[in-house]
Amino acid sequence: MNIRYLYGKKKFLLPVIEDKAGLRLSDLTHYSRMENEKMRDNEMEKVFTMDRSRFSLTVGGKVVNPDDMTADPVFTLQPRHCYCICLTSRKNDPELFRIFNADICIGFDVDLLQKRLELLKVRFPGMEFSGKDVTYYHPGTPPHTFETEELVFYKPATFSHEAEYRLALFYPKNKPGFKTVNGPDIPFYLEGESMFMDISHEQEGFISGCVTQVFYPQ
Repeated sequence: MNIRYLYGKKKFLLPVIEDKAGLRLSDLTHYSRMENEKMRDNEMEKVFTMDRSRFSLTVGGKVVNPDDMTADPVFTLQPRHCYCICLTSRKNDPELFRIFNADICIGFDVDLLQKRLELLKVRFPGMEFSGKDVTYYHPGTPPHTFETEELVFYKPATFSHEAEYRLALFYPKNKPGFKTVNGPDIPFYLEGESMFMDISHEQEGFISGCVTQVFYPQ
């Protein structure tokens, strides 16, 4: 059983684990707009600064003399846009209660949770879930990957105290949005606006059956 922990507010999360409300996934741009500045991060840009004394830069087949550079080269990689929910491996942790301004910590069997959420693929073909621990990087080191899906699971080392596990939902690139039953499509992405997806099921225990423990700050 792979257990990870979700911190948040009781008024939002208790209805979720009682199967009275859906589990919320946020689009990747939302994290740059979070009210809590200690959690705020521009997830759509992964910025790397290369030490020009340690790495060579080749342009047009020619190596640039590092002494001719006025500063270390900086490049930005963009991960694939998606929806996700962020948990952590830190169980019932006083520091995270404080940093996240949380009053509840919920343990989830994330393998079971992902398996159940993947039922979405029946209604929305092309949806794919991926869950894994986040890799923390120092901006002065090169990335280990250039794959846009993998970059979703990379964050600057300044957030390493979060010990994050991220469950991401990737939607098909060749479709404009979610199809609704009796209305227009809902776009997957809106420029400058946070998007959310609340996932629930009529089956009792769909979400609550994935819960292992519940903690409150002492």
